[in-house]
Amino acid sequence: MVEIKVPVISTEGKVGYVVRWYKNDGDEVKEGEEIAEVMIEKTTLHIQAPLSGKLKIVKNPNEEVREGEIIGYIE
Repeated sequence: MVEIKVPVISTEGKVGYVVRWYKNDGDEVKEGEEIAEVMIEKTTLHIQAPLSGKLKIVKNPNEEVREGEIIGYIE
């Protein structure tokens, strides 16, 4: 299993939230495909699949997240 993390864009560990997932839990994803959108301090981050596989979501839309936090996995 490979972790999907919120990118770190500062040294302050800023808080944000998951805006949306482009795929559903259990869906197959391809490496490099955009799978989620996260908002940190008015900055929208587009999260890409680190590899191909099955998506496991652990943070749902509108849930609070911190930079570097795991929001899902690829199995």
